[in-house]
Amino acid sequence: MPEITHDIDLSSVPHRPGQSQDLEVKRQRAWRRLSEEEKLWVADAWDLTGMIPSAPAFREMQNASDRVLYVLVGTEESLTPDELCYLMIARWFRNIDPATARAKMAQLVSQGYARYTGIGRTTATEVGLVKLEEMAKRHYGYAGGDDERRLDHRRTTPKNRVVDRGESDRSSFGDRSAPTGRFRKEISNNSGPEVRRDGWSR
Repeated sequence: MPEITHDIDLSSVPHRPGQSQDLEVKRQRAWRRLSEEEKLWVADAWDLTGMIPSAPAFREMQNASDRVLYVLVGTEESLTPDELCYLMIARWFRNIDPATARAKMAQLVSQGYARYTGIGRTTATEVGLVKLEEMAKRHYGYAGGDDERRLDHRRTTPKNRVVDRGESDRSSFGDRSAPTGRFRKEISNNSGPEVRRDGWSR
């Protein structure tokens, strides 16, 4: 099988308060930890990750648990700890080790902010999204912050998306018959993930 690579380089990213140092070294290390299946999964999830319009900016998260929750909500995918570690450093420029990620994901599940979708996989719940929105209200006095302060916006598309955790009546998340939705593909097991070509090569 051809090697899967992610053609991004964080070497020139200017350092800002709250970001990790040596971003590219840490990104490469996180990438090497991923299995081939996890690399494909991350490739499929990449374009879905980014800013949550109704939550504070990622850099304003005050602890590891909140940062893990932000990545889960902001990805719209179920993640393994290693996948979460890679997305956090590659998209949000913050490092976390797999053991801490695993522990925080389990804590979020126990608190109802996330749930397990399969062996080793975790996704955020609507309760988790509400928690981030409540943080925004405390920060800004309303849901969503000043655009000037929101520096962690997604870089792959100019459009903001609505996060659907699957609990609403109109949701198709987890529905086997739904035309889209990563959890549907996870439980159907009929075909492997399709790799996007923007920024990815095999």
